[in-house]
Amino acid sequence: MVSKTSDISESTSIAIKIANELINSSEITQDEIFEENEVKMEVVNLSHWYGDNQVLSGISMPIFKNKVTAIIGPSGCGKSTFLRDLNRMNDLVSISRTSGDILLGNKNIHDSDVDVVQLRKRIGMVFQKPNPFPMPIENNIAYGPYIHGVKSDRIPAIVKSCLQKAVLWDEVKDRLKDNALSLSGGQQQRLCIARTLSVQPEVILFDEPCSSLDPHATAKIEDLITKLKQDYTVVIVTHNMQQAARVSDYTAFFNLGDLVEFNSTKTIFRSPEQKKTEEYISGRFG
Repeated sequence: MVSKTSDISESTSIAIKIANELINSSEITQDEIFEENEVKMEVVNLSHWYGDNQVLSGISMPIFKNKVTAIIGPSGCGKSTFLRDLNRMNDLVSISRTSGDILLGNKNIHDSDVDVVQLRKRIGMVFQKPNPFPMPIENNIAYGPYIHGVKSDRIPAIVKSCLQKAVLWDEVKDRLKDNALSLSGGQQQRLCIARTLSVQPEVILFDEPCSSLDPHATAKIEDLITKLKQDYTVVIVTHNMQQAARVSDYTAFFNLGDLVEFNSTKTIFRSPEQKKTEEYISGRFG
């Protein structure tokens, strides 16, 4: 049990405090976790190789609907590979191959009849570094709906709605024709989130979305993520344990390609079941 502050880093101590404050104080068993939540996606015995190098080994875990799941672990443990497997982004890597199943609803996303373009519409992704298109702000939002066949007269309303959901509308409503690259880093990242929302995804993947942002911009993104789970299922990879404690309902700890532990965020930080999890969150390695 991680409880003695003398045995843990200051960062972990703060993360535990945050988790205790933000998450219901009652302990939840693994059986209760599944009883109380609807499974949106399920990963079953997922392994991943780049050439001969195996980076994921038999990962099995649920991703619950309208919850935020954080993926934590040391660098090189397979977190980002796992995230990119969830919408088959790794298909773009020629030496990449996987085994196992990833279910969205009752459908395996690796089935031969799955349209990958439509899959990535349903499972959007926000990357580590903001990557807005070098075009007007409004066109960044309009592009996705347009290529998916949305009628042009509906697009202005979509632009406004998505910018509002990304808490960006008030900041850019008078400069929609400006190049998106003129925005600050935090604004660019929220624009990328709005762009993701424009095609009405069911799941949103965040790959360390705040790693290049200042604390003020980070706080805005974190607040946005906690609001997005009302309408979307969210998975976030983060190196920041305090961030995981602030925004997530469930946490998965990865190490050396293995899923060491999956549980409620509070349990992971306060009383992890695995010694390796305790060693990581207490700052003894990683």
